[in-house]
Amino acid sequence: MFFHSVNAYDFIDAAGNTNIHVDLCSYEGGSVPYKEYCMSNILDPARPFIDGTLVRYELPSINTANINKIARATVQQAIVGANMELPRIRKDHSMTPGYRYVYACADNGGASPGTEVPIGRYSSGLKTIQAAFFGGLAKSDWLTGKFVRWQPEDGESCPCEPVFVARPGSVEEDDGVVLTIVINKKGTQSILVALDGRSFKEVARAYLPQVYALGPHGTFIED
Repeated sequence: MFFHSVNAYDFIDAAGNTNIHVDLCSYEGGSVPYKEYCMSNILDPARPFIDGTLVRYELPSINTANINKIARATVQQAIVGANMELPRIRKDHSMTPGYRYVYACADNGGASPGTEVPIGRYSSGLKTIQAAFFGGLAKSDWLTGKFVRWQPEDGESCPCEPVFVARPGSVEEDDGVVLTIVINKKGTQSILVALDGRSFKEVARAYLPQVYALGPHGTFIED
């Protein structure tokens, strides 16, 4: 099962065969991830929101495939250790073989020290103050198979899905900034945060006059 796709592309290998890679935030078993995003579960979570894994599926040698047989994709690669969802990449690397970086919401909310917004509960039913929606962000690298995390500090919580903005004229894939929106520790104001695309550390922020809803979708339009 999957909720959001990451990227896909076709390429010709050294043997001259055409292959397809499809990258997804993949869920095992009978999981239906979007069932957890109903309003009642957002306000009072009964189970994790994110437990997907970045997986690269491969359909090999499609140029020699038998059209009368259903082929099954194989797992070519997976980045394990960080549950990820709402993935984003650099736009001009869409459908491009060899792209490396995926930015996404990562992990379920752990405690955000100083947070005063009561979102979440223990299995016993007791409510707890924590960032239970999305705990942080992650930048993963298909080349190395590794990832780095970023989590809000000073009681801020619930970062929304990241939006990558390339530096004008940049050549390196991760040369730019990653934008996300967090909620302040009192839940009275949202903050637009810019992370360096390479180091994945905060470089700038802008305080917004209102609170944005959890998990807004956004995009960056040049010009």
